[in-house]
Amino acid sequence: MRLETLIEENYDKLNENDLSIWNFILRHKKECQTMSIQELAKQCHVSHTTVSRFTHKLGMEGYGELKIFLKWDSREEESFDVREIERVYQDYIKTLDMMKDRDCSDVSEMLSRAGSIYVYGTGAVQKNAARELKKNLLFLDYLCNLIEGREEIKMVLEIVKEGDVFFLFSLSGENAFVNELAGRLKAKGVKIISVTKVGNNELSRLSDISLQFYAHPVLKGRFNSDVYMTAQFFVINEFLLLKGLEYGTSEE
Repeated sequence: MRLETLIEENYDKLNENDLSIWNFILRHKKECQTMSIQELAKQCHVSHTTVSRFTHKLGMEGYGELKIFLKWDSREEESFDVREIERVYQDYIKTLDMMKDRDCSDVSEMLSRAGSIYVYGTGAVQKNAARELKKNLLFLDYLCNLIEGREEIKMVLEIVKEGDVFFLFSLSGENAFVNELAGRLKAKGVKIISVTKVGNNELSRLSDISLQFYAHPVLKGRFNSDVYMTAQFFVINEFLLLKGLEYGTSEE
């Protein structure tokens, strides 16, 4: 597994210092392979215990394991297959065609009956997509509550009620935390709209409405195929806005 994947999976746990450490590592991967924990801490203007806590948040036993990951990354010679340009293009086209033809009145009707609306994304891209959805829903006269982190989730679970609607953005649809959240929401009678890549994933099965897009791993690393093009999250957002405007026009 690549470091980028670990960061994505644990993004909610990271604070400003953690992200500063990660940004330095990302820019200086080769140099970091030979740095001591004290040297890295000095470069990032944090304590060595902060660096140690950062590694633990990623599920590592300590700094030594981080250096092993850095060496693995350096040995991964990912050759880019130029045919991927056409494949990604086809992913986009199929997603556009699918959303163009999809009747989204089920989404519009669910939102029109909602008590409160919430949105949560699992990683960096998904969080940006969640913010974009909140903005788009304002054009449809819906106020959407953006959930930024796991601590907020705990509070929201205390106040959500039957008839509320919860959007969940997850690339794979197999994120354990999000799927546990979906199960708890479902038990409370909350309606779930998920956005994931195409597939029979757990989150889609838990959802009342499953919106999916075509995507595939573009880069195949030595340990994992984990690099996806994810603009499709935003494509779905745009179509939800357009279809919502269309629905509003038909109701007049």
